Amino acid sequence: MVSIFEAEILGLLLAIEYAVINMWSHLWLESDSISAVQAFHKPSLIPICLRKRWHNCSQNNLFLICSHIFREGNVCADGLAALGHDVQDTVWFTLLPSSLGADFARDRHGLPNFRFP
Repeated sequence: MVSIFEAEILGLLLAIEYAVINMWSHLWLESDSISAVQAFHKPSLIPICLRKRWHNCSQNNLFLICSHIFREGNVCADGLAALGHDVQDTVWFTLLPSSLGADFARDRHGLPNFRFP
C-alpha cells in the first residue's frame, strides 16, 4: 500500500509515460495536490521508491508543465479518482465513463462548480 502523496506522484509519472509512448511532445499536467506539484518542480521531494522512474521520465525531451488546480476546477478528474477507489490495478479508459458525462461537459465549458459544506 502506498501513501496518498506517492499515489499522486505515480499518477503524474504514469501520465508522462503515456505521453512518451504516444510520442506527444508537449504535456500539461494539472493536480489538486499542491505537494505533488511542488515535488514535480523540486525532484528531491520525489519519494525514494519512485526516483528511478522519475529520472527515466525526465530524460524524454518532453515539454512539460505541471500546475495546481483546485478540486472544483476539475470535477471530472475528482470523479475519476472516486472511481479509482474500487480499482485494484491500473486502468486506462478509452472512453469516458458514462457516470462522468455531465461533469466533463461542465469542465469543458468552463462552468463553475461549487463545494458546499
